[in-house]
This record gives sequence, structure tokens and C-alpha cells, in this order.
Amino acid sequence: MKITCPACGSFFGIDAGVNDADARRFAELMAGLHPIVAKPLIQYLALFRPETTGLRWSRMLSLALELEPMIREAKVMRGGIAYAVPREAWAHALQQLADRPKGLNLPLKSHGYLLEMLAGGAEKLAAKTEAGAEKRKREHPAVPTSQSAPTASQILATHGFAVSPILEKAKEQSRARFDKLREDNADLRGDDADE
Repeated sequence: MKITCPACGSFFGIDAGVNDADARRFAELMAGLHPIVAKPLIQYLALFRPETTGLRWSRMLSLALELEPMIREAKVMRGGIAYAVPREAWAHALQQLADRPKGLNLPLKSHGYLLEMLAGGAEKLAAKTEAGAEKRKREHPAVPTSQSAPTASQILATHGFAVSPILEKAKEQSRARFDKLREDNADLRGDDADE
């Protein structure tokens, strides 16, 4: 009994498909991928089919194995740069190519066009995100972290309240006690008190 592959259009005996190790591995690989990516991936792989023959299972498996780690890790490596590419972006790009856009030279020889599409899309998204962050920084500037928080005395003084000499004296005494405790603590640890 002969059947036709719905993705690549090749004819094969059902017994040959079941007995072919590469066909089984390919089926296992596809079953392990999320359905949102698996279907367009199979359609995309059909773009590698030579004009005069069918696409061999070994070739389909090899092509799928090249993409599978990137799909699972949700990233693409291009030019030494790792781009974050979520599963939905993979599915969208695969489907776009499976729909055979004008100017696409078939059969495909490598995944270069797909990976460039994904990297380009990730770059555009990163640029848009960075532009948004820059805009937010301009609209809502952050308080520099080097500025210390105002003291109670400073807050009171800005509102026209005089700080009593008693409060100032208590503050000096508190600071002196803190310095003394720090020195005592350093002596107990054997540290140099001047550090």
C-alpha cells in the first residue's frame, strides 16, 4: 500500500515508513515539539524537496535536528550573537516561508534565510524595546542613587521649622555612641579600628 506524504508529496509504502529508522526518529522528534511549531516546521521542510525526487527521511531528519535545539531553547545564533526567539515567532516565520513568498528560490539549500528572518525580527523587537525604555527614562528620570536621603533636620528646615539645639546635641551623642560601638566591635574581632 502506497501513501503520499502530506508535507513533501513523496510516495512511499506504509511498511517502508514504519520500518525506516529515520522516519521513526523524525516522527518522534515532531511529536516532542509543541504543535504550534511542529506543523509549520513540516511544511517548511517541504521547501527542501528536490524538483525531480522526493525528500528522503534522512534529509528531513537532518534538517529538523539542525533547528530543534534552537526551537527548544527559544533562541537563534547568528553572527556570534544569540537572539531570543519565542516559540510563536518560530511558528510565524516557518509558516511565512511555507506559504512560499515571491522571490523564494526553491528548493532551499540551508536554513540561512529562516535564521536571518528570525534574527532580523529579534533585532527589530530589541530596538523597539530599547527605544521604549529610553523614552521612559526621558519622561520619568530616575533619582540618582548617589544622593543620600534627606535627614529629619533637613526636612524640617525646608518647611520652616527650626531644629532645636537639644535635637542637634542628641544627634551628636548618638553618632559618638555608634562610633564607639563600631570601635569596640572591631577590637573584639581583632580588626584595625581605623578600617
